Amino acid sequence: MSSGSDDFNDDSPQSGSHKQFKFTINNGMVTQVFEFKDGSYQSKSIDADDIYTVDANGVVEHREPKPFGTEITRYADTDGSGVYNRISEQWIGDGFELKDDLKYLPTDGDDFIAVRGGEDCHGGRGSDDFVIREASHLRIGDFFSDDDTLVFDTGLGLTSKDHLASFIHEIRQEGDNFIVDFGPGISITLVGVHPDQISWDDVSVLS
Repeated sequence: MSSGSDDFNDDSPQSGSHKQFKFTINNGMVTQVFEFKDGSYQSKSIDADDIYTVDANGVVEHREPKPFGTEITRYADTDGSGVYNRISEQWIGDGFELKDDLKYLPTDGDDFIAVRGGEDCHGGRGSDDFVIREASHLRIGDFFSDDDTLVFDTGLGLTSKDHLASFIHEIRQEGDNFIVDFGPGISITLVGVHPDQISWDDVSVLS
C-alpha cells in the first residue's frame, strides 16, 4: 500500500473535526434530531423504526435497523453545551465479525475505533484497531504502523487481503498524506503517513 492525501468530498470535515448533533428531549423522549451540516444545524427525520432513548446520565442511544442488523449509536454532551458527539457504536446481527463496541472518542488504552465518512478519525495512546465498515471517503488522522491496525469488517464478502487489493484503483502520496483510492466516492486517507511507514502487515480483513 502507499500513502494517502486530502481526497474528500464537500461534506468532509476539516482536520480534527467530528460530526455534531443536537436533540430536542421532552420528558426523557427524543422528539427532534439536528445534525450540523453545511454551516448550520439541519433537521433529521425520525423514521418509525428508529428508537431513541436517554439514560440517567443524559447519553442518547439510537437504534436503527440496517441491512446487516441493528446499529446502536450513542451520543453524549460532554461539556454541557447542548452539542452532542457520537461516542460509540455497536452492531447486533450477523453482518460483522467484530462484536465489540467501536469508539469515536479514544482512550489511553487499546481501542476499536469507528472509521466513518464525514469526519476525521483519531486513536489514542494505545494500540488501536481502526475498523472500516463503510464505502466512503474515510480519513484517519493519527495512524501509527508500529502500534495500529486497519481492520476491514465490511460484511461485503471480503475474503482476504488479496481480495481487498483487487478493488484498489490507485495508491498515491500527496504531500504528507497517503491515499488508497478504490474508485469514485471511496478512498482512505492516512494523514502524515509515508509509503515506508505502512505495509500489508498493518491490515486485517475480517469478512
